[in-house]
This record gives sequence, C-alpha cells and structure tokens, in this order.
Amino acid sequence: RVCYDLGIGIRKEASIAAKRTGEDLLMGECFEVKTEIRRAGRRYFELLDGRGWVFDWTEIDGERTDLIELAAQLYTVAFPDGVNGIAWSSDPTMRFCTVNGFTNEGEATSLAQAGIRTGDVLVMIDQDPVVGMPFGTVLERVWATAGRQPGSGYFYKVTTENPYGIGIRDEPDIDGPRTGEDLIRGSVFEVDEIVEVEEDLTYLHLADQRGWVFDNSIFEPESPCVVNLAEIEPGCTLTMWRGEVDELAKTIGLKFRQDSNDGQPFTLTVLEEGEPIQRVPIAPGSNLRKSLLANGFQVYQDLRSVFNCNANQLCGTCVLDVMEGGDNLTVRSVNEAAVMAANPPSFRLCCNIDVYGDVTVRLRPRGVKYGGGTS
Repeated sequence: RVCYDLGIGIRKEASIAAKRTGEDLLMGECFEVKTEIRRAGRRYFELLDGRGWVFDWTEIDGERTDLIELAAQLYTVAFPDGVNGIAWSSDPTMRFCTVNGFTNEGEATSLAQAGIRTGDVLVMIDQDPVVGMPFGTVLERVWATAGRQPGSGYFYKVTTENPYGIGIRDEPDIDGPRTGEDLIRGSVFEVDEIVEVEEDLTYLHLADQRGWVFDNSIFEPESPCVVNLAEIEPGCTLTMWRGEVDELAKTIGLKFRQDSNDGQPFTLTVLEEGEPIQRVPIAPGSNLRKSLLANGFQVYQDLRSVFNCNANQLCGTCVLDVMEGGDNLTVRSVNEAAVMAANPPSFRLCCNIDVYGDVTVRLRPRGVKYGGGTS
C-alpha cells in the first residue's frame, strides 16, 4: 500500500534511476507484487499487473522517507503432524476463520517462529479453500489434518484428486441414481452403515441420511477417494492471510451470499404456539439465535431459558423447526448432525445458523430429543 502523500512514480526497470512509465500509484492505493529484488539497500517490486516497478523508500531533505507499507500478505506454513496448538475463532459474519491465540506458551513460540500471528485468516487447507465455509465445518477439516475426529462414530474424509469430490447415491451401487448432492474434496462426514462387497467397492451410508458414497481403496490404494480419519496420515499445509478481510475477498474474487441482497434485510417469519404469526427483518449473514433474542423471542423450553450455554455450542438446547427457507441457512456441521440425529431433519440448533435469505421457523417445537452440544 502506498503510504507517501504524493504517491509513487512507476519505473520501467528495477532501478531508482530508471525511466518512468508515465503512471503513478496514488496515496493509499494497494497493489499486488509479482517479484521482489533487493539492491543497494532498497527493495524493488514488480507489479503483478505488468505496469512496471516501484521501490520502498527515497531520501528527502537528507532523511529516509518510506513510500510503501505492507498492506497484506498471503503465506503458507507446513504442519507435518497436522494442525495443533492454535485456538481458532470466527468473525461475526462467520465468513472467516482466524487465529485467536495459542494453546500454550511452547506452541505460541514455535508457531510464531513459523510466521503465524493472532488475527491471521485461514484461506486454504492444502489445496482446498475454506473461506466462507461455516466455522464448524472448517474446524472439522482442521482437526482432520491431525487425524482427530469430531465425534465417537466412524468418520471419513473426502480425498479425491478431483476438487468437486464424489456424488451421493440413493443406494449402495456406483451405477445407482444420484441424489444431486456431492461431497466436495476435504469434506468430513460420519458413516452409520458400511456395506463391503467382495473384490469390489465398499459403500458408506451417510449418518445424516443423505445417501451413499463409495470407498475405492481396493482399486486405488495410493489415491483413494475417501479415507477413514482413524487411518489418515497426519500433515497438511495452511495458506494464511495477514491483512484486511475485505481486501482478501477482493483479491481472491470471492462474493458472499450475504452480499448479494445489496444490504437489504431478509424476512424472518416466526411461529409460536398460541401466538399470532410475526415477521421481522433480519440483516444478511445474521446469527439466527441472536436475532431472535434481540427481537424478544424465547428460544428455549422451560428452565433451559436460564440454564443454557449462551451460544457457546455446549448445551444443544436452542432447538427450532425450520419450516421454510432451509436452503437459505448455513449447512449443519458434522457435530450438529450428530447431536440432532434423533430429530427430524428440519430441527436445527439456532446458535449454529446464519441467515442468507427469507426463512420461517417454529420456536420450541414439541418432541425434541436433546443430544448435547456441538463443541
């Protein structure tokens, strides 16, 4: 980013004496760098867009004057044993997973030496982007790099070379009809039934009841399409961003669903037994539980209104029934699916949901089977 009031003239070559191109970078303008050269105490930067070169400082009245400052940095760190030692958090919009701190002083020292700082944003795990994913989904992927499971059942990770992953089938047959949904590469999913066919594919039934996928490791042992987390080889690389998140979204060309409504609110329709239907506006990307409470609605049943975890995803009691608009909500994580497995698919934990469209919900539905928190 240019930090000099008068801007910087772009040069044709990596030299302070080189001819100018006739273009300038103005004060506050951000630019991307293709090449950096260090020469005679200066750093020269080749602009990624091909317009030429700029340098980092000049001398004015006998004193050094900085012309640019680091606005953002995209970097990669290798974790041979998987990711450990980092405490993660999400921004209020649930778009970005950031480093919130470190689990102990030893980890803080080693991770700082590797270049990781508090506030840095996780962009990719290996080759798979995670920006914009629900926070719980990102955590499941991070844990998987060290072979950690999000629960006590059977969990697998999609490891296809194809980034689009594998299609879900209606039945345990590779030629069977597809459901229209896919598990993209890097996804972590729970399995509640395994069908092994002699000298053929193994079929895995998704615990969330969406259908079947297959395990081709009998034919492709070196590059299977899925791997059991209990057998996964630890290790990964993380691509991180240091800088403003708005600049990150601009840099990678990412547009979020919550930005597609030009900032106009969506409609949240609320049904309560014995009460008239109520409709309230809700801002794009808002957390559903927070919005309900802010508008005076009671989310919890009975004494759970007092004895709850205050949205820390520990108690699993903020259950509501999504009547319409389920596709406009963040998808459920593996943990939420496990906690809510004994309930109808429309029952959701509202502390785990952000809203990206019109939605209708019923508060305090009857017959809830509570299964604990998601953390």
